[in-house]
Amino acid sequence: MVSKELRADLQLKWQRIQQAMQMVNADGCLLSVDVNLFYTTGQIFSGYFYLPSQGEPCFFVKRPNGITGSNVEYIRKPEQIPSLLAEKGINQPNKLLLEADELSYNDYIRLQQLFNPKETGNATTLMRNVRMVKTPWEISQFRISAKGHAATYAEIPSCYRPGITDLEFQYEIENKMRRQGSIGIFRAFGANMDIHMGSILAGDNAEAPSPFDFALGGQGMDPSCPLGANGTILKEGTSVMVDMAGNYSAYLT
Repeated sequence: MVSKELRADLQLKWQRIQQAMQMVNADGCLLSVDVNLFYTTGQIFSGYFYLPSQGEPCFFVKRPNGITGSNVEYIRKPEQIPSLLAEKGINQPNKLLLEADELSYNDYIRLQQLFNPKETGNATTLMRNVRMVKTPWEISQFRISAKGHAATYAEIPSCYRPGITDLEFQYEIENKMRRQGSIGIFRAFGANMDIHMGSILAGDNAEAPSPFDFALGGQGMDPSCPLGANGTILKEGTSVMVDMAGNYSAYLT
């Protein structure tokens, strides 16, 4: 489940989470949101990561097939987790942390009822606080992204041709980003924060407000996604702002 390359990094993260858990008297932490799963395992899968306040974590996987390793258990549904923990000699948590800010209401209630702890806490807040302090491996990933992004930005002036639209300009930049190794996904915390690889704003379109919680706006190309480039033609004297995301590893610059 855990690669040799990431073993030391993940153990450091688990220790930090457990220290934070102990400060709020939590006995167990159950995670299922993609970003938290990647942070704690080095990969994204459909399932759950369970960490007791002391000891090794357990990995409960639904999909994909073929994941192996210590403490990996395949499940069909989360209701199997408590009995599997009991088989491993792990006590039911008196205080359980769940991702309250990110789970749906139904998922939150379902997980709470199947564990039936005396108290439930918010794992979202705890995880965001822990994740603020980056590990050496995470910092190395930022440097990889920064190097690729700097190379892309050096090529941006060559993307401009008189008379193209802001959207055509963005296509050219996105093409260079992907050729440099950009993964192409921009994850943002919060509801209604959809964006693809970044934003280009040109001319008066920069004044168009957005319903999203981004600092930037733009009319966009369709009412279903009112954000960013809207087809403005670029010509001499047009102001252009380039805010494209540098995601050349799992970590953005």
